[in-house]
Amino acid sequence: MTRTAKSVTPLLALAAWLSLGCTAEERGRGPESDATPSEVRLVDAAGVELVLHRPARRVVSLVPSATETLRAMGAADVLVGRTDFDTAPWAAALPSVGGGIEPNLEALVALEPDLIVRFAGEQDPRTPSRLDELGVPHLAVRPDRIEDIYRTARLLGDATGYAAAADALVETIREGLATVGSSVRGLPRVQVAYVLGGTPPWVAGPGTYIDEVVSLAGGDNAFADLGALYSAVSPEELRARDIEVVLLSAGATYDRSLTPGARVEVVGDALEIPGPGVVDAAYRVAELLHGRSQP
Repeated sequence: MTRTAKSVTPLLALAAWLSLGCTAEERGRGPESDATPSEVRLVDAAGVELVLHRPARRVVSLVPSATETLRAMGAADVLVGRTDFDTAPWAAALPSVGGGIEPNLEALVALEPDLIVRFAGEQDPRTPSRLDELGVPHLAVRPDRIEDIYRTARLLGDATGYAAAADALVETIREGLATVGSSVRGLPRVQVAYVLGGTPPWVAGPGTYIDEVVSLAGGDNAFADLGALYSAVSPEELRARDIEVVLLSAGATYDRSLTPGARVEVVGDALEIPGPGVVDAAYRVAELLHGRSQP
């Protein structure tokens, strides 16, 4: 399947061009295709080919990690909308279209985007179908794992003409994570449970972004055999595991008597968004597990 963007009006294209102008070039990280706009073809995380008549200049991001990635690439100027979950102070000036799942389509279309970045998945079948009906191009991303952070950056870089900046960001993240791994090499591994909250508690299983960051920071997921990405576990299961450290997500409540021999640490929202902040998140986990702080 191929989605093809409708052509934007010359006036809108000119307005988008002028809105980007100096700031991008002053940073020296402007879009490569500004001088000679050309067609963009890419395959998104849903396996759908997207065709844009020129790199996107008015982007509404329904994925907070994608919002952060665009900013980290120096492409924040292309953003014209966000979700209620984009809570960083720098994004406050952008209008919100509600949630990332089933956003306010009227508010979204009113922003005249030439690209919507959305979650790839079956949680919200209505939004992509309605966007297709309206002729609004949309790019699906799925930031489940660390490798997906790289893929998302490159998709966004290709879609907006910031491919070189995306490649540079990916390389910076790779180098940062390699440094975290080196800082804990040779230290004893720590048995870790990451608790998202709930009663009974929900924990992170194997094959998740959280599992990968914990492993890279010198920990072993005590629920690596969970059989699901995330799942509720019984008190008996928690007590049966040899858990040394319990990491709590932002706002999670936890009955510490479930693991009386474990150290409980609040990691906060460090692992909530699988995006360009992954290096800081890994350092935070390494610090909690081993006392290895970021240099």
